[in-house]
Amino acid sequence: MTLADTTVMAVTTRALAFGLGLVLLTTTAWGQTGQSGEQEAQRWFRVSWAPPTDGVVSRIKGSVFNDSPYRVTDVRLRVEGLDPDRHLVGRTLAWAFGDIAPGGETSFVAEPMPGAVSYRITVVSYDLASLGQVR
Repeated sequence: MTLADTTVMAVTTRALAFGLGLVLLTTTAWGQTGQSGEQEAQRWFRVSWAPPTDGVVSRIKGSVFNDSPYRVTDVRLRVEGLDPDRHLVGRTLAWAFGDIAPGGETSFVAEPMPGAVSYRITVVSYDLASLGQVR
């Protein structure tokens, strides 16, 4: 191997390392998928909703509370419809509205599912927007 070959390999290796580092630095932090991501979401977010008092669910409306130290956006929820025996009858995804500041909340809306008498709603993904101050 000549000195020129060694130099080309060194420059190529450095260029690839620099490119990879640049990609990693410019990529938005992402709390998506995977068991650990969902466990973290369960720790950082609370979801609440209440069925209407007249007993007819024409839409599912609720709130998402952000207990994390981060401003988040693109919060995605899994809405699971359950029958009277708590068996799954359907599943859909919904989005929370807008960004959620640390310590803040926002709302979401989803369509009801045929045969469902209750719902289990969890945050399954989110994007970190920035570090913020908890109110």
